[in-house]
Amino acid sequence: MGIFSPKSPKFIDMIDLYLQKGSECMEVFQKALLIYMEKGDCQDFQQLVEQINQAESSADGLRRQLELTLYEKALIPESRGDLLGIMEAVDKIPNKAQTVVFLLDTEGLHIPDCFKPDFRQIVHINFQTFETVCRAVKAIFLSIKEVRKFTDEINRKESSSDLIERELIRKVFRSQIPIGEKILLKELIIELGNISDKAEDAADRLSIMAAKRLI
Repeated sequence: MGIFSPKSPKFIDMIDLYLQKGSECMEVFQKALLIYMEKGDCQDFQQLVEQINQAESSADGLRRQLELTLYEKALIPESRGDLLGIMEAVDKIPNKAQTVVFLLDTEGLHIPDCFKPDFRQIVHINFQTFETVCRAVKAIFLSIKEVRKFTDEINRKESSSDLIERELIRKVFRSQIPIGEKILLKELIIELGNISDKAEDAADRLSIMAAKRLI
């Protein structure tokens, strides 16, 4: 069972649409990073910068609508605060992905070929992690006992991302590139890692809400 009354299908549809927009942001993020590593700051990359801006703006608008709808008795009252916290936590994931894309756009960072496989791996894990967050959010509404399975998966992916992140930073600082480039690449790697950190924060909130509802 979920946390909705039978009279709230519209709200469930809004949640689904919001998560779709978040996934769109993450898809554009993944494409943008891969294009940047392949071609640098090209026209295709600039188009993706604009796309992620539009998708993230749409997601923000949907989140605000959801927050208003939460106070129209779509949920039992004690669930509203928890759900608001979850939606805020989820929203920070595509926000951080957008930050990474803008970082590349504004700083024009050079990513040496030897580091690109690790960058691609982190990007892929981040994308997968957000998709798991979406499944966990849907489980809160439809099958709350499934939440733990998804949050455990998110935590495993975040740990994997952390390991790659630390090793990549180590590789960067052991390389022969100029120190200024090392510092800029470290900033980029940390920002990438922050995406999965935000996903873990959302997973923590989901776990707490599920535990409350199962007591």
